[in-house]
This record gives sequence, C-alpha cells and structure tokens, in this order.
Amino acid sequence: MNTNPTKTVELTSPDTSKNWIQRHPIAAYILFLLVWSWGIWSFLFLVIEPGGLLHNPPPLAFLLVVIGGFGPTLSGLLVTWLVYGREGMRALGVRLRHWRVGRWWLALLIIPALTAMTPLLRWLAGYPVDTAAMLSLLLPGLALGIIAGLMEEPGWRGFLLPHLLKRYAPLAASLLVGLVWGGLWHGYADYFGLGDKGAAFWPLMLLLGPGVLTAWSLIITRVYEHTQGSLLLSILMHVSLSSSALIFGQSYATINEEILWTTISVGVAWLGVVIFWLSTRRR
Repeated sequence: MNTNPTKTVELTSPDTSKNWIQRHPIAAYILFLLVWSWGIWSFLFLVIEPGGLLHNPPPLAFLLVVIGGFGPTLSGLLVTWLVYGREGMRALGVRLRHWRVGRWWLALLIIPALTAMTPLLRWLAGYPVDTAAMLSLLLPGLALGIIAGLMEEPGWRGFLLPHLLKRYAPLAASLLVGLVWGGLWHGYADYFGLGDKGAAFWPLMLLLGPGVLTAWSLIITRVYEHTQGSLLLSILMHVSLSSSALIFGQSYATINEEILWTTISVGVAWLGVVIFWLSTRRR
C-alpha cells in the first residue's frame, strides 16, 4: 500500500510526442478553468444585474453559479486525465482517501476561528451582532461549504498546488494559488455579488478575493504539507472556510463601515497566517 500519497503527484508525462497540454499543464488548467467558469457565469448577465446575486436572485442564477463553480474541479480532472491518464486519476483517488492525518484534523478549526473574530470584535466595539441569525445559518452554511469544497478543491489543491510545488517554494506556490483562486477566478464571480456597490466594488473585491483567499491558501498549503497532500482534508478545509464565511458574515449600515470591517477581517486572517506558519514550520 502506498503510505506516502504525495509521491503520486510526482508523475511525469511521456518524454516523447508531448502535446501543448502535456508541456504546459498549469497553463492548460487555468485556460480550461476560465473558459468553463467565466463562460457559464457570463450568462448571468441575462438573468440578473451586477450585484443582484445577493438580492433575491431567481433560481436560474443560482444554478448558473453552481455549474460555473465546478470549473476548478472539472479542469483539474480533465488535465490530469489528458496528461497522466488512469495513473493520474488513481493518484488523485489515493489522496482523496487519505484520512489518517492525526492531530491535523484540528486544523479544520483554524479558519472558522479567525473568521469568527470579526463579529466578536464588532461586539466588543459596541456594534450590534445578531447571534440568532448566525445560528440560523449553520445548516445552510454547511451545505454551501460542502458544495464549494467539491466544486473547487480537486482543482486548487488536487491539481494546481502540487504542480506549482514542483517549481516553487511553498510560500510562492501558495501565493500563486491564492491569486489565481481569489483574484483571477473569484473576482469575476464577485462582480455578480458586489457589482452594484459602485467604486467600492474594487476594494471589496480585492479584500474578499485575493486578500483573504490568499491567506487561506497559505494555511491550507501548510496543512497539505504536513498531511502528505491529503485531498480529503483540503476539501474539508474548504468546507470550513466557505461555511464560516456565510455563518459569520455581517450586515453593515454604510459602505465605508463595510470596507473598514472587511479590511479588519482580512488583517486578522493574515495575522493568523503569520502565527500559524511560524508555529508549524519544519525544523
């Protein structure tokens, strides 16, 4: 039995007759990802106005968001098959079944704990915090998290991160994943949720996209390193971050207040990243 799942991602494509995808798997992954997700999400312009995704959108809008959201996973599976064939798919399966990660299961609490700091700090600052509303979002948040984890992680940590780690150090690879995930891919989707906020769209998109998701990328990479590339735990880490984002999300009276507290929440996330990386570095 293979006891080191990370070895399965060290596959090499055939030395002869390489096509463009085999020579440039990372570029192919990003291309297929954007064609699928951006192509499907573009149909949202026919259904809702920019920003309308957060204002009682029709069911068709949600359906388009979900179908387009499978871009990372579909692209990861497609390029894995085209470059590595059945051996590559089996390697993904090994990592998906890798659950013996010991104390690293506790890492599932890190991102929710950091996200929960925003309502806690607002309460300490004298702002109203609706705890009943947060409790009512536990089940919807869990459902959202499971869907998001399955839609995305076989792509981000199943394909993109291990390929970047062949070329770059973990810090650089994590930053690149965060920028592609949070900026390039997520930024277009954010337009349909934040596009009605005028000029405030840009700081909010940068904060909620590459700002916080790059921080989470660093945390997940560290867990990935210490769990021999467990794809199962990466999926569950994504479940925890998407669930907590919905459950602990706050309502703001003004756009300036929203920008301020979003900036604070991103700052808390990065402070947590620094502490986590320093405390878990390999000696």
